[in-house]
Amino acid sequence: MNQQHWAVLLVLGAFIGIFVGLFGTSGAITIPILIYALGLSQLRAQGTALFIAAIPVWLGPLLPYARAGHVDWRLGLLLACGPAVGGYYGAAIAQHLPVTVLRRGFAIVLCVLAVRMFLQR
Repeated sequence: MNQQHWAVLLVLGAFIGIFVGLFGTSGAITIPILIYALGLSQLRAQGTALFIAAIPVWLGPLLPYARAGHVDWRLGLLLACGPAVGGYYGAAIAQHLPVTVLRRGFAIVLCVLAVRMFLQR
C-alpha cells in the first residue's frame, strides 16, 4: 500500500468519524463509502463496517455524550443484547442471500428512514 493510498483511507476514515460524531451512525455512511469509493462488494463492505464498529472507535464519540449526561446506560445495555443475538442470525442469513437483494434491501431501509425523518417535525 503506497503512501497516497494510506492518505485516502485516513481521509475517508475521518469523514466516517465526523458522521459518527454528528449523527451517531456508521453503517449508513460507512457501507456506501466502502462500496463506491473503495470498490468492496456489498457483503465485504458490511463485514468490514462491522469490524470497524467492533473496534473501540465508538469510545471517542461516546465520551462527549457521556460527559454531558446524554447516555442512558441501563437502556443502552439492555438494548445491546438484542443486536448481539439478532445481529448474529441476520449476518448468518446474509451469507446466503444474493448481493442484489442485500443492496436493494439496504437502500430501501435508508430511503424509508430518510423520508420518515424528513417528514417529522
